[in-house]
Amino acid sequence: MTGSWWGRDGSAGGGSPTLLDHARTLRAQHGPGPWPWSGDPLPDADPDGARPVLVGGGADALLHRTPDHGAVPPTGVELAERLELLLSAPVPTSGDEMGLLHDLLATCRAIEVADALSTEVRCRALPSEGLRRLGRQLAEHGTHREPVKIGLVLLGLGGDARDRELLLLLGSLDELTLYAAVALRRSQPDGDLAVHALARRVAGWGRIQAVRLLRGTTVPGIRAGLLREGFRNTVMNEYLAHLAATTGNLHGALRRPHVDTPLLAGAGGMLAAMAATQGGPAPGLADYPHAVPVLHRYADLVQLRTPTLAMLRNLIDITVFLRHPPEDLPWTPADTGHLTTCHEQLLREPRWPALVLDHLADPRRPDFHRALGPAEFLRLSTTPQLLARLETGPALLDPVWAHALRTGHRRHAAHILDLAGRRLADTPSPRKPPPTCAPTAHPSRLAGGDTRARGSRHPRAVSEVTAIGGSGRGGRGSSAGRLHRVKILGFPMAFQ
Repeated sequence: MTGSWWGRDGSAGGGSPTLLDHARTLRAQHGPGPWPWSGDPLPDADPDGARPVLVGGGADALLHRTPDHGAVPPTGVELAERLELLLSAPVPTSGDEMGLLHDLLATCRAIEVADALSTEVRCRALPSEGLRRLGRQLAEHGTHREPVKIGLVLLGLGGDARDRELLLLLGSLDELTLYAAVALRRSQPDGDLAVHALARRVAGWGRIQAVRLLRGTTVPGIRAGLLREGFRNTVMNEYLAHLAATTGNLHGALRRPHVDTPLLAGAGGMLAAMAATQGGPAPGLADYPHAVPVLHRYADLVQLRTPTLAMLRNLIDITVFLRHPPEDLPWTPADTGHLTTCHEQLLREPRWPALVLDHLADPRRPDFHRALGPAEFLRLSTTPQLLARLETGPALLDPVWAHALRTGHRRHAAHILDLAGRRLADTPSPRKPPPTCAPTAHPSRLAGGDTRARGSRHPRAVSEVTAIGGSGRGGRGSSAGRLHRVKILGFPMAFQ
């Protein structure tokens, strides 16, 4: 299993590419990150194996399982004993010993042993410099993800400022972000700033895991960043919206006389995400203590600003929540009624239909589909625009096909199906799919706003987070059993 050969002095070289080699290649090709496909596939991925369901750190975040390697993997206590033997030996760790340690670590899941290992290492008072040396050898020369993760754990226990760049580089792979972020927070003198720098290099599960470590930070620049872009990710903005709104003090930020455009856009994104996630895998609007005044202030600000499609989509999500609030919403009926009336009146302004129709006027624009939901919500007749879009021959997975069949007049159905048949005839044979599942959006689009289809959910992710963090909910109307603190695996106190 050891991909690189280990010299007698414990160094490694040759053989299979290391994860560090992979990260360096991605950095040379794409800059510091976020990287395409969250940095996947990693060098240890089986090219002939099944495609992973969860990309870039998703398995560690949601799944609690032990890999099937035949042998029983070591526990955290057993690993600590092994490290103590290596560090107490009178001679430096040999290459053979490092190779055996690497292969042993490859049989376990770091997420399962990191906390117990950290606790045991502290209890045994193992020397920091020795932990740092072993950690760097595993992190720099490991060819399998699990030994590299354990190496990062050891750097969190014994590392220092000298390891910052290594942690940032390896942490830019979403699969490793959690471990690098914890190590940065523990080993760097400016832990929160280091974690924030890493969070900006990733966009998927890595960002979710890094930003969750910033809960409660008091650093002004980080709090401001959370309110504008820091909560956005390519998995679900809902995971971080409540954290960003509370840690970043959205309530206080919106009360200032001047609210800049990125802050207003971020506020709308967070409020919409909290509205959409009520009853889902993270706290929602009903759990946000300043929801009522913030919603009032947001509506007042929107009324004075130039309309955008993202603004409209956020208003729609908020209004849907207000129309169908949870049964135990901790607001007064007067507050709920006034907010509902306010947002309904705001959406009746003529500038919104004009905005949507202008967006749909160009059938070739790549984000054409983003106005379909708002058009339906506003009950606009868009059949001519939809047919014009279909005439351009969009991909068969473009949502406009289903939308046109569902909302168009029956007399257009035959024409739509004929266009689909012609498009299918022109479609080349499918090529072999990439080795990982497709991301919901390319990370490079992150700065442009929420790139996911509004209202999308990953049912398996939701159900498994519920199974890990607490009991589920029977429906949106009730918040019984709500996950007030969804614990993505990897954040127990010992590991932090």
